[in-house]
Amino acid sequence: MTDRYAAAAFAGKPIDFHFVMDTHAHLGQNFDFLILDASAKGMVRAKDRLGIDLTAVSSIPGTIGGWLRGNDQVIEAVQQFPDRILGYITINAYQPESVLKECERCWAGGCRALKLHTGQGMNYDHPAIRPALEFAQEKGCPILCHVWGAELDHMEPLIARYWRCNWILAHVGSARLDRYIEVARKFDNAWLETCVSWCPRGLFPYLVSQGLEDKIIWGSDADFYAASPCVWRGREPHVPRSR
Repeated sequence: MTDRYAAAAFAGKPIDFHFVMDTHAHLGQNFDFLILDASAKGMVRAKDRLGIDLTAVSSIPGTIGGWLRGNDQVIEAVQQFPDRILGYITINAYQPESVLKECERCWAGGCRALKLHTGQGMNYDHPAIRPALEFAQEKGCPILCHVWGAELDHMEPLIARYWRCNWILAHVGSARLDRYIEVARKFDNAWLETCVSWCPRGLFPYLVSQGLEDKIIWGSDADFYAASPCVWRGREPHVPRSR
């Protein structure tokens, strides 16, 4: 039987035979390399070409330091494309008094999920982040967490405590694959998200072989990386080694 994805790709056509969501994408410019079109309009145009129906975005400036400006950009995108873009809230844990207020502001603006990143220099169990976690628990909204292996060591108690939230563990395959698998098996509300620039060969089939086919969530990390090659990942049967 012809692979429908391959057939669409080689024909230059979008995936139009089922709903597709990209759970991990970004708007805005990064400080150390240029993104040619970092706008919401550019994001939607690129996703139209691929047949991606809904894209969940956080702000690059919001992740690395420009929280208010970044969240404003996400709110504007959600309001401009309400059926195509889902917004993540980012917070400034270095100003703890602002965290809950910013979550409430962004929620009122249409954002419906929380994005956390240890690039800010804090573990997710830091007291300054707790108001955001309590907010997410109250709303029962998803939490996308940057994970590169080490974060999993302090996340398990949080996943258990904030059980109303679906915890999306980003970058599965980047490091310590065995720990990702262990956490996903242990918690019903933990999910494995796939974006990483050098995705190990056979990652998807390997996760399926571990009984996790219903715990895999697709993400691209666009516009850091083009979403197009991410659609094609994981086709080789080679089993990746845990790192």
